[in-house]
Amino acid sequence: MNASPSLDWPTQAKDMVFTKRLGRGYFGEVWQCKLTISTGDAEADAKLYAVKKVPLATIQQHGLMEQMEREISILRSLRHEHIVKLFFDFRDETHVYLGMEFAEGGGMFDILSKTGKFKNELAAQYFYEACDALEYLHCLPEKVIHRDIKPENILLDKAGHVLLADFGWSNVLENSAFRATFCGTPDYLAPEMIRGEGHNESLDMWEMGVLLYEMVVGKSPFGSSSQEKTCRLILQVDLRFPQGIDSDAKDLVMQLCRKRPEERLTAAQAKQHPFVTKYYGRPAPTGGDNDDTGCRPSVEARWLRRNKEVLEGEMLQILRAKSTTEQKLLSLTEEVGEKYREVQHEQTLRKAAEAQFAELKEKEERQIREREQLLEQMESLEKQLQSKAIAVR
Repeated sequence: MNASPSLDWPTQAKDMVFTKRLGRGYFGEVWQCKLTISTGDAEADAKLYAVKKVPLATIQQHGLMEQMEREISILRSLRHEHIVKLFFDFRDETHVYLGMEFAEGGGMFDILSKTGKFKNELAAQYFYEACDALEYLHCLPEKVIHRDIKPENILLDKAGHVLLADFGWSNVLENSAFRATFCGTPDYLAPEMIRGEGHNESLDMWEMGVLLYEMVVGKSPFGSSSQEKTCRLILQVDLRFPQGIDSDAKDLVMQLCRKRPEERLTAAQAKQHPFVTKYYGRPAPTGGDNDDTGCRPSVEARWLRRNKEVLEGEMLQILRAKSTTEQKLLSLTEEVGEKYREVQHEQTLRKAAEAQFAELKEKEERQIREREQLLEQMESLEKQLQSKAIAVR
């Protein structure tokens, strides 16, 4: 089903040319694409699109069909300048395709990895625009929580403005109900998710606090050498700020990363915080020096870790396939061995039968010879008797 039925959007893979792979994750790839068909709109035909391509086999293997349908359903309904647009979607025998807005400005994660951190002006702009998108989501008739706010899921348009993306973990929040699904990136998990208490839209605001910390500091506030330690730091809200950080930025992070969800700022309130009003609207230079906050991993380190996790996931699939193949080979080997043992047994029986047959044959031949000898003896005795009878006469 296409997002804009008034246009003739692609309905099969051959309607597009996949020109460049933009990224890959655990469950699919995102490709830069051009259309090979006419939609009926010259502007739409000339655009580049980001097409998310997810194997159906992977979706079914991991039981993600419902989650995929949820992402598509949510994206179809959203209309906001700071949320990536879904133009079309379809599936064939092997894949699900999502045709989305192409973010010409790239991804925040890659930019942050290269620059280390952002100047306050740029961080305030990105923060405001992301909160603007979240305010829209949280105020819909059926609230939507994103649940996976992080640099990897924030794209930039040609002018450098935020496009919130990847609603794979999103869900509709009906009335005031809480969602109890444990998901998301470990560094961004909120205390209530770790405790399994359920969560509402304030979860997104916790994640905005973590995001702001990464943007202005360049390191993860709770990241650690192990997931267990990261969770412990989060539950303790163990925030450590480097020297020289803007006091309003520090205050905003602390007002968002509160243990009690009801004490966190809403998206609308966060947009009006002094850090945002002080810096947003000024020229936004990029880059900056890294500050040392101990052993907390940098965004670049998390980028390397993410790629490592993707490769490890692929390696795990290869190892599983190898294990399956080895099991099949072992089964075939055992089957061949069983057949070989059966043949060997049959050969043993045959040799025993042949030996028994040879023995019987030899016995028969011996008995024939003995019979012939007896006959000869009988004939000899008979001749002797006849000679004696003649002599008596």
